Amino acid sequence: MKEIFDYFNDIKNINYGWHDKEGKIHEKLADYRENFVQQDSDTIVRDNYAVCWEMCELQREFFNKNNIENKTILAYLNKSRNNACHTFSVFYKNGKVYWFEASWKNKKGIHEFNSLDEILDYYRDNFEDFARSEYNKEDMLFYDYDGIIPGMNAEQFLTHCLQCKTL
Repeated sequence: MKEIFDYFNDIKNINYGWHDKEGKIHEKLADYRENFVQQDSDTIVRDNYAVCWEMCELQREFFNKNNIENKTILAYLNKSRNNACHTFSVFYKNGKVYWFEASWKNKKGIHEFNSLDEILDYYRDNFEDFARSEYNKEDMLFYDYDGIIPGMNAEQFLTHCLQCKTL
């Protein structure tokens, strides 16, 4: 587990932000749906900015390189006006499942659970904190999505994830 905690400490201070089509970095989410472009891992590390799904790609690379079973999950608030969503990573170790969170400011850390279902229930109960609006937790959907491609925009990313396996 030491290597996982060391890795978390390496990436936990990456700033939340996004790159546009010209490579300019933005710290606020205004206009990102129209102008966001998925960056490769080297650019994310170099510029020290990423959105949650870019962070998940960094984490996926680390876990896969170290042969640690993992998933990347999209939490998607179905029926929301703004398609409220967040991606996060989980990994499995020593009979436990861990939520690896490096981008949700108030929840950053490595959180231990007994099962994936416990993590999903926790999300349902606490997503209002992230979405900053009222919601029906029954509308929360989870997608186990596979790797994404640098160059994708936000709509392509969302479309890709919504076609993946639901949990």
